[in-house]
Amino acid sequence: MREAPELVPCSIAQRVPRTPSPAVAGAAPPGKKARTIARRRCAALALGWLATACLAADEAAAGPPAASRSAVLAANAVTTWHAYAQDLVAGFPGRGNAAQAYTASLIQVAVYDAVVAIRGRYPPFLAPVPAPAGADLDAAVATAAYRVGITRVNAGTSRTAFQDRYTAFLAAIPDGAAKAGGVAVGEAAAQAVLAARSGDHFYDAAAFANPPADPGVWQATPVANAYATAGASDYAMAFVMPLTAASPGARRAPPPPNLRSARYADALAEVREYGRKESAARTAAMTDVVQFWTESGFTLWQRNTRDLVAARDLDELETARALAAIGVAGGEAMLACFESKYHYLSWRPFQAIQRADEDGNRRTEPEPLWTPLVRANHPEYPAGHGCYGSAMATALRLLFGDMPVTLTSTGSQVAGWPQVPSRRYASLAAIPDENADARVWGGLHLRTTMEQSARWIRDVTDDALCGRFGIACE
Repeated sequence: MREAPELVPCSIAQRVPRTPSPAVAGAAPPGKKARTIARRRCAALALGWLATACLAADEAAAGPPAASRSAVLAANAVTTWHAYAQDLVAGFPGRGNAAQAYTASLIQVAVYDAVVAIRGRYPPFLAPVPAPAGADLDAAVATAAYRVGITRVNAGTSRTAFQDRYTAFLAAIPDGAAKAGGVAVGEAAAQAVLAARSGDHFYDAAAFANPPADPGVWQATPVANAYATAGASDYAMAFVMPLTAASPGARRAPPPPNLRSARYADALAEVREYGRKESAARTAAMTDVVQFWTESGFTLWQRNTRDLVAARDLDELETARALAAIGVAGGEAMLACFESKYHYLSWRPFQAIQRADEDGNRRTEPEPLWTPLVRANHPEYPAGHGCYGSAMATALRLLFGDMPVTLTSTGSQVAGWPQVPSRRYASLAAIPDENADARVWGGLHLRTTMEQSARWIRDVTDDALCGRFGIACE
């Protein structure tokens, strides 16, 4: 009788994070204590979560070696389950882009660690997951994505379709040791993520109360023509513990320009002219740009980054690495962004323009009836779209270098607006630039906010990905 399948050695992968924090999973260099903890964690994995894989070893001994992928499933399981996870998370009731981006990042981390357990080549994000020889990769990917997704997205009708997809997907994989081993690897990777994120404050109740209406201070107001209205859940994201930083405020944005500065006055004048609802200065082409960028940022970037990665025809390991790095970049950016938003509480342009007589700036003039083309119900600085878009562009550059990009849209979230199907960019750097134009021309943000958000998030993304997923520190 053949020997039982070998398990991947339980050793901590080398990392070189810029801001070590022993309390943050994946952020500390591997000291003696960390190695001891990792060995105990791996022992728990092997004895508990991977019991199925151990029982399956006898079946593997009796038959031919199992293939690393199921022949009946020709598509890349990583991109398949990335798309399924997007649908699940997009249906998370009452959750805005920040919550969605963070949740999706957890799913992709589990998928990545499951694939690395079977394929090797890169360090895991968390501790190594033992994998029996011949463990089915498709089963591991599906199970890792499913378990984290169905656990973290704890409400909503999208859960039913997600469950049905998992059942159908596993049914297409032949029963046996390989399938059982893959399921066990996926479960172990998922449970490690779920354990690391328990107590992250994601589900804590957080009720926002309007502060005094001082100059420059944002006030939550009823929004008629908004495409982003999940104000309560957005506020809660300000308190969620990041994956790669020591505290929610560890990467807080630098402050916005002073209300009395010339920079502020110039930026306000621009959005006042181009961002008003009935603007003579805003051309039809400019309005197209605004409309393109009013699709849900989460949906737009999940779909487009998946398509960009798939177009490179990567294997499952490289696909998992890319989508996990992109996911972590987006999730960390949005947590930092919303923590900063609710720290600074900067008023929106429509509030700033209507009450310009209160800002102490002799260069500004009030216009009490000024109305923007679009509104969003959370503070102005930093910019959510600016944060997310900059993180996506930076992660893609770190993974693949600069490149021309075409992004697609499935339609605006603003009721009655037409679909602008696609936009073409000569480089990744051009994407945040146009995103800035869109938010200024839509009356949502000052240009200073968009530019400062993009620069700051480039640094946040560099820090979040530094030494992880095999990405070198810049």
